[in-house]
Amino acid sequence: MKRLRTLFIPLLLITVTVYGQNKEQQNSAALKWFTDARYGMFIHWDMSSVAGTEISWSRKATKPLDITGDPAGYVEDPNYDNLYKKFNPAKFDATEWVRIAKEAGMKYIVFTAKHHGGFAMWNTKTSDYSIMNTPYGKDAIKQLAAACHKAGMKFGLYYSQRDWHNPLYGIGDNKAYINYMNEQIRELLTSYGKIDIIWWDSYGVGDLEKFWQIGSTYDLVKKLQPDIIMNNRLAVLGDYNKQPARYLGDWDTPEQTIGKFQNNRLWESCFTLVHTPDGGGWSYRPDGKVHSYAECINALVGCATGDGNLLLGIGPDATGVIPADQQERLAQISQWLKKYQESIYGTRGGPYTNGTWGGATFKGKKIYLHIRKWNGDSLTLPTLKGKIVKCTNLTNESNRATFVQDNKNLTIKLSADKQDSIDTIIMLELAGDASDELTNGKPIAVK
Repeated sequence: MKRLRTLFIPLLLITVTVYGQNKEQQNSAALKWFTDARYGMFIHWDMSSVAGTEISWSRKATKPLDITGDPAGYVEDPNYDNLYKKFNPAKFDATEWVRIAKEAGMKYIVFTAKHHGGFAMWNTKTSDYSIMNTPYGKDAIKQLAAACHKAGMKFGLYYSQRDWHNPLYGIGDNKAYINYMNEQIRELLTSYGKIDIIWWDSYGVGDLEKFWQIGSTYDLVKKLQPDIIMNNRLAVLGDYNKQPARYLGDWDTPEQTIGKFQNNRLWESCFTLVHTPDGGGWSYRPDGKVHSYAECINALVGCATGDGNLLLGIGPDATGVIPADQQERLAQISQWLKKYQESIYGTRGGPYTNGTWGGATFKGKKIYLHIRKWNGDSLTLPTLKGKIVKCTNLTNESNRATFVQDNKNLTIKLSADKQDSIDTIIMLELAGDASDELTNGKPIAVK
């Protein structure tokens, strides 16, 4: 992940972005579960939690082929690089982590196998720089994979192609490093049963095919786990979706912002649950603050109405425990989801584009309007082609919403004192299928 000075801004963007994706990919079973899931947990955790500093980015040394001006080659940070000697998460309980994610309403977990700092969280034979050589000395991925499989939770692995700790990274013809990386990938995809996702986090500067030999890595992954799905970061840092078409991956990855409305290529926004003064918060940061309940709900709704997923990042502490304030916020989101899950899971974004007014999801004959901003007691949208047979205020069914539909506009009416301060959900049931409201797959534009 990038260490950026960003704000957690749950804006609902209205631009429609188009990328090519073939029908076979769109219709695959693997991508269907991903689309239906809508909400996952992103876990950044390694020995950086001992110091409570940002994972990898707090390493005070060069970042080869990554940050402009940094030379290639390994430079040691004697403090950060030796944190593993104190890493002993005796309270780590993989089953408990999965329980927390499942109760939070999350449908999949992505865990950092190796971040840019190069520390491996599994029993690797490729390096001594791993969790096996800590006081803890146990394979974290083995435990978490087993817990996910037992609970029926989809399990994915984050893997950074960058490795600032490895002297082989980015030097010479790079073949030695590629062999090292591919062997790590082989271990991860052959030792822990089914892996549902591989979440790449980009190469440093260099030609993808000549320098990074991307084909060897891609082919290895597909050979070992044919049904695995992967994001668009099997690419040079920042040049996502510019790689050869074969390596585009299955979804786009806007970071710390909600993606633009995009219903012809999958996307997933990754956010930190915690925000910090320096723009971090991916890993355990005791100086950070948990985002507000409203921000979290707006992020989840913003992703779903834009036809994307939310991958929410949490950071366990050095003992292996997910901090109480993070658990509390996840539980609050869970309570919201239990009430309104029909408007999120298994839906598609649309048929309206989202914006400052809010957004919409649909499924079958139902459209769910997630309204954030009203014009007094009403909201006017472009009309629908289909006939509305039922209008329900899901946020509070006792507070009845009404509608007026003509050949130009659809107006939803609800007294201002009955509107929810975060998200008023109005369900519209149509006589026909809601997907018919799209024109050649395109949503209805809301100005």
